[in-house]
Amino acid sequence: MNKSLPKKICLISLGCPKNLVDAEMMLGFLEKDGFDFTTRPEEGDVIVVNTCGFVEDSKKESIDQILKMSRYKKEGRCEVIVATGCLTQRYSQELAKDMPEVDLFVGLGEFDRVGELLRDRFARVGAVREPPLRQIVSHRHDTPFMTARQILPDPELPRIQATPKHYTYVKISEGCSHRCSFCVIPHIRGDLKSRPVDSIVREVRSFVDQGVKEFNLIAQDLNEYGKDLGNGTNLTQLLTALDQIEGDFWIRPLYMYPLEFTDRLIGVLKESEHIVKYVDMPLQHINERIMRSMKRGSPSRYVRQVLEKLKKAMPEIAVRTTFIVGYPGETDGEFQELHDFVKDYEFDRVGVFKYSVEEGTPAAELPGQIPSEIKDDRYHRLMGLQKKVSLKKNQALVGKILKVLCEAPSPEMAGFFQARLETQAPEIDGVTYLSKGKIRPGEFVSAKILKALDYDLMAAAL
Repeated sequence: MNKSLPKKICLISLGCPKNLVDAEMMLGFLEKDGFDFTTRPEEGDVIVVNTCGFVEDSKKESIDQILKMSRYKKEGRCEVIVATGCLTQRYSQELAKDMPEVDLFVGLGEFDRVGELLRDRFARVGAVREPPLRQIVSHRHDTPFMTARQILPDPELPRIQATPKHYTYVKISEGCSHRCSFCVIPHIRGDLKSRPVDSIVREVRSFVDQGVKEFNLIAQDLNEYGKDLGNGTNLTQLLTALDQIEGDFWIRPLYMYPLEFTDRLIGVLKESEHIVKYVDMPLQHINERIMRSMKRGSPSRYVRQVLEKLKKAMPEIAVRTTFIVGYPGETDGEFQELHDFVKDYEFDRVGVFKYSVEEGTPAAELPGQIPSEIKDDRYHRLMGLQKKVSLKKNQALVGKILKVLCEAPSPEMAGFFQARLETQAPEIDGVTYLSKGKIRPGEFVSAKILKALDYDLMAAAL
């Protein structure tokens, strides 16, 4: 790259860990193209906002972030604003009309070309030709589900880890072949595309050699992994291969759809050395009629059977789930069934989403859309219930000595160090605050639990 050209990039990634892995790969490609980086937007010649477009709140957050970053361009400190990610993939044409602040819109299947596009743009500035007009580089389709190029991680591809050095996310597949009535992900990211087992094993082994202590496996649905490969590959096979890697580290499976929860898979989760006793299983609801309308593919009785099998095989397992309240047509009785289910099962972790109308999905056309005030009430009732359950679960841990992964001085609790149990996933669950002891970031230590909070724990390192 011409040294006289602007080249410092600030990349801001929003949304889920799957989007973060895309951002890490984007950074790797940009570095290969000769760009430098800053975490301070006021220092960036280019600001890239890697957007999320999953639900209404995330779309608003993405747009607000772009507008916030555009002020650096107005003030003359930034030359180019780039929008990438899910929102751009879904609405690039519409955004281009409404957001003149953005110079370049890049879809999901083109993020490896951001450096090339920027180099070309900067090379034109000051030339005889006029600077390039605003560009849209996003593969769009008229078909219901896109078939655009999907870029999966691989040890041979560049990537810059954006998480703390001691943990990372491992994306094992892209896209999703389920057709849940409320979900827009297949429209944005396409059908399932799985990585080969060997590629994932090499990636994890490489990170282990670099000192990474925790691997969070991610996909739209881990349990669907391998179905598209046509050679018998499945999640059980992958977890077995990963568990054979030598070293002291955790493997955490995230986003396990309740289908395909076989006895063999449960056996691997139980007997493995590295896989933590933690399952993230988004259930969304438990009422039979609602689940059929959602096109979840798993009857209520099957979900209950899977949960019973998991608890019987591993009484100590922590189960995290998510639910949707205010789905079209959800009656008071159907919500009460969900409320009672959460109360009776006592999940370790629960996330609750208020149903969001997403254009292009079957649920958006359903009658009986629920008023926002009812959604709010049901959300608070379910979260209020779970808060009590969470405190009860945490109180049962007081006095126990458990293994924790040390992270960093706590930004919220002055004088305490932040750590996590194997049952506390990064970013989405509570944490364990350590008050004393020999603590080093990125290391495992034993800690005695001293006090339970609603979602967090207080402990002392031993």
